[in-house]
Amino acid sequence: MSTPTPAPSPGRRFNIEDMNPRGPFWPLVRRLLEQPQWWMGLLRRFYPIPRISWLRFAMVTRFEDVQEVLDKDRVFQVPFAPRMMELMPGPLFVLAMPDGDDYRNQRRQIMQTFRLEDIPTMITPRAATLAEEIVAGCGGRIDAIEGLLTRVPTLLCREYYGVQFPDAKLFAEWLSAISSYLFAPPSDKPSPHLAMVREAADGVRGVIDQAIHDAKEGPASSDTIVARLVRMQRDGGGAPCDELIRAELLGMLAGFVPTNTLASGNILEMLLRRKDFKAAAEEAARKDDDSRLWRCLYEALRFKPINLGPFRTCGTDYTIAEGSSHEKRIRAGTRVLASTQSAMFDERGVVEPKKFDPDRGRHESMVFGYGLHWCIGAFLARAQITQTFKPLLKRGIRRARGPDGRLRTIGLMPVHLTVEF
Repeated sequence: MSTPTPAPSPGRRFNIEDMNPRGPFWPLVRRLLEQPQWWMGLLRRFYPIPRISWLRFAMVTRFEDVQEVLDKDRVFQVPFAPRMMELMPGPLFVLAMPDGDDYRNQRRQIMQTFRLEDIPTMITPRAATLAEEIVAGCGGRIDAIEGLLTRVPTLLCREYYGVQFPDAKLFAEWLSAISSYLFAPPSDKPSPHLAMVREAADGVRGVIDQAIHDAKEGPASSDTIVARLVRMQRDGGGAPCDELIRAELLGMLAGFVPTNTLASGNILEMLLRRKDFKAAAEEAARKDDDSRLWRCLYEALRFKPINLGPFRTCGTDYTIAEGSSHEKRIRAGTRVLASTQSAMFDERGVVEPKKFDPDRGRHESMVFGYGLHWCIGAFLARAQITQTFKPLLKRGIRRARGPDGRLRTIGLMPVHLTVEF
């Protein structure tokens, strides 16, 4: 039987603001990341595979080249395993694993646990109810990121995943700290925030272990994610052990709340920046056309995705775009940024990339990634994000005046943006 991990001992209040970058070059880096298309366009045209040998770094910017890198998962390997093991020793979550039997078995377990029928029966109605209650009770003004776009997926963790926590805001901050650390650019230097991240991981591990314990002691009729995993364990036949259940829950929770917050915050910023984006989304919301609404939100996210793209580590010498005029030999050990953000604006692979087109073909978007590690929780994110935005957009939103109406981030993670209606 799983023994719950003790929660972190009381002390100084965990403060996610402490993870905000404060280096002298951060303001410049942030400006470049907020408005990347001009310099990405120059790279795609004149230097499509920039490489800095002494930093062991390369970046891929064109559509077909990004697809090539993300398709070659045995050459360009996911770099997340060491950081995951640092926070939670034991079995790895699929996101940090190469293709193989272990990867495929765990992915199959996850897909058996997170069922498509959960969307209409649980995720959609509960996200819609929670979002409507929050928006209806806010008095026409709300910090949409903290009070809605982060809060709804966090509350769903209780009802759907089956994990219980006394402080929803703190739990979301723990998950954000973990996610920011795991998916930060690979580096040989230790993170200055490692102690904070470990504190967050200890807190989340305690919550998960308690959930596993409660599921084993609780009623057999429970249908939360943790209860399903425990039943799978009881049934045997290659079912997950407690350590694997913990790894799978940590991976899914650290993807669900922070990633959906990041995506939703960026979508909201784009809707407020571009009146045509917002008008299309509001019209779909008022017509209760969820499919159309999602396509509007999804397309808005293409203009400001969650990051520049995923990092990979080159495992063996390899030539990208071999035979072309811009082919580039990448040495083993090189960290490669496969810029899906740049690829989605490459006219070689995307029709009229600067145009807002909710009916754009899905093959032109890499918002959820590409290849082996395409986002495993995409179907959950689609339902939750759509229903969370819907009550806001039905009322018609505008940016609040003054500092409250400007997007505030911690690193790249949106944390505050107040809107009115």
